[in-house]
This record gives sequence, structure tokens and C-alpha cells, in this order.
Amino acid sequence: MYVSFLAGCFRSVRFGQALQFNWLFEKGAFFQDSDGTFSVNFSKVEGAVERLSREILTIQARGDKAAAGCLLEKYGTVTPPLRAALQKLESIQVEL
Repeated sequence: MYVSFLAGCFRSVRFGQALQFNWLFEKGAFFQDSDGTFSVNFSKVEGAVERLSREILTIQARGDKAAAGCLLEKYGTVTPPLRAALQKLESIQVEL
């Protein structure tokens, strides 16, 4: 499930949603291998997803617009590792 979630993060990032990927990458739940591919750290991912969910739900419950802005400012950017991965994905041809 978490491997599919990681793959889905790349899709959602293309639509402006980098927060989840960056949070999980920073927490070590996702990591980049020496060949540039990404993997899931199964010993860390569940706890990191739980902490991110708690953070987002708490911000929503409190209606804390400032905290939401800070979270987006810190994690809502396309970081260098993410940018490189997205550039690689752009070269993949998809036939319909």
C-alpha cells in the first residue's frame, strides 16, 4: 500500500501537492537510492503518515490558518530531489 502511495505522490505533485511527499521524505519514510529511485522505509512510514495526518487534522479542527500557511510554506514546494524525479517522469511516453 505504501509503495502505491509513494507512486501516487508523484502524480499528485504534478497537480501542486508536494506537502505529503516532502513531509514523508524529511521524516525518512521515503528515501532516495543512489541510482535516483525512491523507496519506502517500512519501519518509518506508518508513524510518519500518522504524524502527518494528526498535524493536518489538528490544524483543520482548530481552523488555524496561520499554521496551515506555515505547513504549506515549509513542505509545499518542489524540492531538488522531487524536481529531478519529476523531470525523469516527464520523459516516460504513455500510450492511450
